[in-house]
Amino acid sequence: MNELKRALFSVFPSDRVSDDPAILAGYSADSATLPGSATAPSYVVLPKTTDEIVHLVQIAHRSRIPLVPMSRGSNIAGMSVSVQGGIVVDCRMMNHILEINTESGYALIEPGVTLHQLSSALQKKRFFCHLPTATGGSSALANYMMRPSGNFSARWDPDPLLSLEVVTPGQGVVRTGSACFENVGWRARYQCLPDLTGLFANSFGTLGVVSKGSVKIFDRGETDKVLLVSFDEFSQAAEYMKLIVRRQLAESVTFWSWGWNLFHEMTLSKETRIPEAMLKEDQKSPPPGVPFGIASARLSGYEDVVQVQEERCIRIANELGGEHLDDQKAREIHPGCYNYLNGYFGKGVHIKPGEESQIRAGLHLSGCLVTVQPENVAKLEAYMWDLARREFEPPYFFRALPYSHAREFFFAFVVYVQGSLEERRDYLTHIKGIYHQLYTDLRNKFGAVMFRFRKYPEFLSYTGGYGDLLKDIKKSVDPHNIMNPGMLIF
Repeated sequence: MNELKRALFSVFPSDRVSDDPAILAGYSADSATLPGSATAPSYVVLPKTTDEIVHLVQIAHRSRIPLVPMSRGSNIAGMSVSVQGGIVVDCRMMNHILEINTESGYALIEPGVTLHQLSSALQKKRFFCHLPTATGGSSALANYMMRPSGNFSARWDPDPLLSLEVVTPGQGVVRTGSACFENVGWRARYQCLPDLTGLFANSFGTLGVVSKGSVKIFDRGETDKVLLVSFDEFSQAAEYMKLIVRRQLAESVTFWSWGWNLFHEMTLSKETRIPEAMLKEDQKSPPPGVPFGIASARLSGYEDVVQVQEERCIRIANELGGEHLDDQKAREIHPGCYNYLNGYFGKGVHIKPGEESQIRAGLHLSGCLVTVQPENVAKLEAYMWDLARREFEPPYFFRALPYSHAREFFFAFVVYVQGSLEERRDYLTHIKGIYHQLYTDLRNKFGAVMFRFRKYPEFLSYTGGYGDLLKDIKKSVDPHNIMNPGMLIF
């Protein structure tokens, strides 16, 4: 450890490397870490350049000490907690937008760039980017690495990534996509050689430290429109979303059940008390005067074209039993939700300022996130309501959206847990146990696959030769398994 300390201080100034127990405690847990299970790292290091990351990875590789990359620290699923000790690589100081190339349609960013920072910069150029439901203070690149990510993923290619720069223990600095060639630029995911950008996507820091990446950006068009439609049945909403995406009427659409819409009200108001309406025993049925759910669609392009698209979407919704919510009616039903959806889908800016305070107040969102084929998404919704009535406490709610020309649906069922981690430890442990078995059950019953890896070591064994090949690649890229081993993928 003395040798490790000397090596770290030979590269980093004293204000960017620390073993102070008070500082390490702040990196020992996130909102998913139950009391008594926090594990502090030995050091925290804040690099500013790729060269510094290279030196850090080399030091850890020689010492065979775990490295856990972290971008902004707004983590809620234990993915950047050093459960096996080691060094946390906090990349929040690498927070520069290096290039916005509107001609080639990409932005080159560092891992510390936030979603609000990127979306605000693009708004000035009349462009927008993929926006996941993470908080505005979260890392854009970290979220994009967990593909598919983003609510603008219906008509567009659901994968936001193009080229990456990754520092690996075994192979050093690797640049993928068009960036692998000098002087070619960062514009493309695929060249004349096999794609490696996808190798690092969904790797959760287990293959290397991503130091920069280019991501897709999109022209806003002459005008844009947020179209809100309410539905009383999810099966109707799912068919509506599929049709308006496949018929090129909307570039994105998401369905939010009534509980999630009330949660948006809380988020914008920064309230910490859950409304009584959200705590009703029958969570499937909304309160009086509130629709079961709202589908929010983004339309953009030339003004006259958008007008026709809106008319067609409304006609399809009416045929399926939906009801168009004009601006006045939407404000009356859910004013905070209306503001959020118009900022998110209309302005293309991540404006969720309140969710961080929700989490700090001790309110926890435990989610089951999967992707599933269109023909099974309504069956999955019905199954989750039945499970929730048996196993969960109110409130709970879901959202769903089609990806990639509605070839599959993303489905997120969330349990909103009140109280401190200490108070709700047993209940959170119960939820985690349910989810662990649930991911296997949903795959077998509906062909639904876990959206993000949740530390289930047996999951890779279900993949046959794919898993064997991935393990061989892991040995080449990270021979001593120092990269975020606590994720338990390998």
